[in-house]
Amino acid sequence: MKLFQILLSSIAMMTSMMLADANAAIIAERAQGVWADEEGKSNIEIAPCGDFLCGRIVWLREPFDEAGKPKTDENNPDVSQRNRPIVGLTIIKGLQLDEDGKLLKGLVYNAENGKVYDIYLDPGGSTMSVEGCFAMFLCGSQTWTRVK
Repeated sequence: MKLFQILLSSIAMMTSMMLADANAAIIAERAQGVWADEEGKSNIEIAPCGDFLCGRIVWLREPFDEAGKPKTDENNPDVSQRNRPIVGLTIIKGLQLDEDGKLLKGLVYNAENGKVYDIYLDPGGSTMSVEGCFAMFLCGSQTWTRVK
């Protein structure tokens, strides 16, 4: 009887782990693609990078500065990074399933102020809820729309 209970417990645990992995795969797949931010300023492509998902800017509504040159990462706290073009810049890193298994969590770099925030993505079909947080309680949110 004891062996049977151990066997059932093992099967239940394995099934739970498989469902969690399947859920992670579904959420990750939903997030992949190109998304327009809520203000229509940029498009961000979410794609695999190593063991995680990352996001990079693939389009800007205003890609050039006043001098007609491509906008660069001029607000980066690392002076050596300030000449990097904004288009093509990876701004979201380390996206993985959060502790609850319902959202993707990672870090987002804001090129407008050079700061890094926690980011939470809740991808749906044609929209994705995006929340950026500083110190876990100062948060802002947007709804991004799928472009591709």
